[in-house]
Amino acid sequence: MMEARLDNEFERLYKNLSFLWRDYGFRVKYFTRDYGFYGKGFIIGLENEVLKLVFEKESPSSNASAAEHVGKNQALFIPPNYSYFAIYGWYPLTGLIYWISGIQFESNKDVDKDLENLSPYLKLHMDKLLDLFKSPNEFDKKLEYYRNLHKDDQITVDKLRVERERLKSLGQDWSLEVAIASLRGGKK
Repeated sequence: MMEARLDNEFERLYKNLSFLWRDYGFRVKYFTRDYGFYGKGFIIGLENEVLKLVFEKESPSSNASAAEHVGKNQALFIPPNYSYFAIYGWYPLTGLIYWISGIQFESNKDVDKDLENLSPYLKLHMDKLLDLFKSPNEFDKKLEYYRNLHKDDQITVDKLRVERERLKSLGQDWSLEVAIASLRGGKK
């Protein structure tokens, strides 16, 4: 039963984030199914030459989404005390993307839609993530730059919803990318 569950998680990752393998050279580097709450959770670790991604779920509950973390290339897939914190080279993926893009991510409480919602958001900002992590010596400086870049024009989930509805009512393309560009005055 547990093997099938892990297979399902790999399948969901590949289905929703296939651009990571296809366009960015990611590969599965680590996984375990004996994690978290009573050993029934999992960790799946992906990496390319620049950074690592971890999808972790502590509970066997089908109602809980997996947590996503992005890490420096030298970060361990299993940090001390299983703590995915900055001191160990790990950052919450959606939080970091919010800093570098100024665009708030809307998580979905439906576990079957979590990766589906993350996919276009991550795809839009993958190049910025790679830029941020490619030079470890400049990481802090670049992170501060990105944090301040959109300080005055951050795009919230509510702003995105309203703009997407407006574009849709006008019969225009109302995709996430187009709505963001529209809110930024035509610039991506």
